[in-house]
Amino acid sequence: MSQTLLAILALITGALIPFQLAFNGQLGTALRSVYLGAFFVFLVGLVALFAILIVQRSAWPSSTELAAVPWTAWAGGLIATAYIVAVVFLVPRLGVGTTAVLVIAGQLVAAMILDHIGAFGAAVNPLTTPRLGGALLVLAGAGLVKFG
Repeated sequence: MSQTLLAILALITGALIPFQLAFNGQLGTALRSVYLGAFFVFLVGLVALFAILIVQRSAWPSSTELAAVPWTAWAGGLIATAYIVAVVFLVPRLGVGTTAVLVIAGQLVAAMILDHIGAFGAAVNPLTTPRLGGALLVLAGAGLVKFG
């Protein structure tokens, strides 16, 4: 797949995030529970992924393959849980735009640190002055969205 198509896919994926934020917040509000809202978000995702796996007839990994997975690779599920619970809590209180921009700002700062050190097998992308400037512009934008 070309870099252009990958970039378009990334942009479309990013455009879906505010909808996810809004829907997750709406679910938590409707159920009157942050944790029930998050639970059902994951339940719907589990059902959807299970259906995809059945349609694709994906081969399941062996117990040896599962045991060889680094422990850090499993942490994504815990982080996703914290993220969904936080979003279900924050969106009704901050709104979709403010929540999204603050989440994006936090993602950018963490991503730049992870890129700089090549954490967890990712490609190394050193922190340069232009990249730092871009991050500061995003953080300034987050401040304008929140307080402007």
